[in-house]
Amino acid sequence: MASQRVRDIRERHKSGVIEIRVLRKWISKGKKEELCYQFIDTYGDCIEATADFKNIEHFDSVIQLFSCYRVTGHICTGPRTYMATVEHPASLVIGQKATFERITNDAIPTVYFNFATHDTIKGRIKQTKLLTDYIGRVEKNYLQSTTKGMQLRKTLLQDEMKRKVEITLWPDIRHLIGDKVIPGDILAITSAMVTEHNGHLQLESTYLTTTFRNSDMPETMEHVHRLKALPAMQPAEIIDQTVTLLDLKLASQQKIQTARKFTCQARVTKIHDNRGWYYVLCSKCSKKLYPEQDNDEVIFVCEDDNDIVPNFRYCVNATITDATGSADTVFFNESMEAMLNITCKDMVTNHAQSANSKDVPQLLESIVNIPKILHLTLKNDGQIVVNNVTDIAGSSQIQSPGKEGMTSTFSPTTPLPKSNASKRQLLETAGPEKKQKHE
Repeated sequence: MASQRVRDIRERHKSGVIEIRVLRKWISKGKKEELCYQFIDTYGDCIEATADFKNIEHFDSVIQLFSCYRVTGHICTGPRTYMATVEHPASLVIGQKATFERITNDAIPTVYFNFATHDTIKGRIKQTKLLTDYIGRVEKNYLQSTTKGMQLRKTLLQDEMKRKVEITLWPDIRHLIGDKVIPGDILAITSAMVTEHNGHLQLESTYLTTTFRNSDMPETMEHVHRLKALPAMQPAEIIDQTVTLLDLKLASQQKIQTARKFTCQARVTKIHDNRGWYYVLCSKCSKKLYPEQDNDEVIFVCEDDNDIVPNFRYCVNATITDATGSADTVFFNESMEAMLNITCKDMVTNHAQSANSKDVPQLLESIVNIPKILHLTLKNDGQIVVNNVTDIAGSSQIQSPGKEGMTSTFSPTTPLPKSNASKRQLLETAGPEKKQKHE
């Protein structure tokens, strides 16, 4: 029996024989758990297939990723309605009666892209039923801190008409676009959700998102060559605008639709201790941890998870000053580590005088009055956030002292109610006796 083309499959059609390669496998995180696959045929057409999650052991024994099969006994039904990776009017249901006969067919592609144009993705805003593939030239690539201290990866792409789309990768997969991605690179992203942020198109990562930088695969070469042939990017397109604090304050008074990035040469003139200088998150759920006092030890407790590790993060509210004026800003974790050359955990463990985050350590005060180049984000609500800090050429750097011989014991505070000990995590304190006790 001749095999059927994937593109010709329709809902309620009697199933025939299809010859496919298994490209992807995942567990759907929609209303119910489903085992999902992406199949591609010799012509490069794709279709999704789903199976009952309870049969995962069976299908793991008969289906291997990237292998080719002659498939029969499937059911043709309507398309998946939540976060579909393929634009197709049908999908397949596979059960125990479906057969997968292993075959060899090198003509079946090993990748699948269906790149959307800028005009196409406009119509997909907030449509969770269809994920999007996109390719463009990188204009900017940077990390951005949220008000909750999370670090997002932001990458701005432009097409051949210089229309822009922003890519946002959430913390758990921001490594997919690293710092090595630079302006001028060609970046392809798959299975992203189209959203709108401050009036601008945005492709937001999902748990299915993958990325490809300067791909040389045959399926992408036409797009890569076309984008590489565009005129060279101008410096103004690559480098963030350098401003004074007066410029920044004037800009913050204007109504803007999206966050803007600047650089500014300034110095910290005051650290505000009223909101604390650090916070602690759970290593599993990223929720705030709560301190408990246990004799002379501080224990951090999560409301949900057990066996956690405290994740200490800087969050320093400060006033910065240059020759034109002053402004209040927030330094998040990466910018503080860049200035201090010491992690927040080490600062708390070795230099804090108490568990109270409003007691600013002397070492942290050492950043005051040292000129730096600040890489800033002006948010649409007027808030100024420092994303990174670099040294001015020829200026002195802050040296973090060694840890030998340093001790810091938190003074006991009013004990907090106890909870399940397995939800606790001790805060290490300096000094050989404490370290030996908890190792």
